[in-house]
Amino acid sequence: MADAPPTFGYADSFTPTRTRKKRRIRLGKDALSPAVLLDRATEELTATDWLRDCKQLLRDALASLRLSAHRVLCLGLGSPAASRDARAQLAFLLAVCDDLSLDRTHISVYDPVFTADDTRLLDALGVHRLAENRACRFFQRFLLPYPGNSRRAGYAVDEPTIVFMPHCDLHLYENLFRENWTQARLPNLVLIANRLSEYAEK
Repeated sequence: MADAPPTFGYADSFTPTRTRKKRRIRLGKDALSPAVLLDRATEELTATDWLRDCKQLLRDALASLRLSAHRVLCLGLGSPAASRDARAQLAFLLAVCDDLSLDRTHISVYDPVFTADDTRLLDALGVHRLAENRACRFFQRFLLPYPGNSRRAGYAVDEPTIVFMPHCDLHLYENLFRENWTQARLPNLVLIANRLSEYAEK
């Protein structure tokens, strides 16, 4: 019997964010900056066996697929400036990309809840932010623009790509798969996300 494919799951201390509402951040005089909070989240995450195991799972998955992914697309990250969960997710994303020696300029992220503080943080990290309804244009060499309704925001992946979707709604997964449901494109997707079975109707 063949070994079961590697799977990813959140530890109890890293529960995916549930809210999708945009929040106004109020920083007091003594409030820590998002960069400092991210550093703390990174330190906490690095101290866990969970991160080590996830790195190994991803390396094993890429090896078994015989893929060398040089691009990362992250959707639904949340607001790192406002959310502890989003900071943990960003820390995880950066850690696994660093482990794979991926250039941070090849990491592209988008979430409609991003604030000005998030923008400054991501820019300082060297991560590329995708503009709303223009997300496909950045990846002209490996993501083809969706020819129809821009609100549908399809991502057609033409190059091996790690797609990190930490807490996205079902329709975003459907859009991603719909755009890549071909023999040429589907093998390019390496998805790090919620268990899709959790979305199935029971």
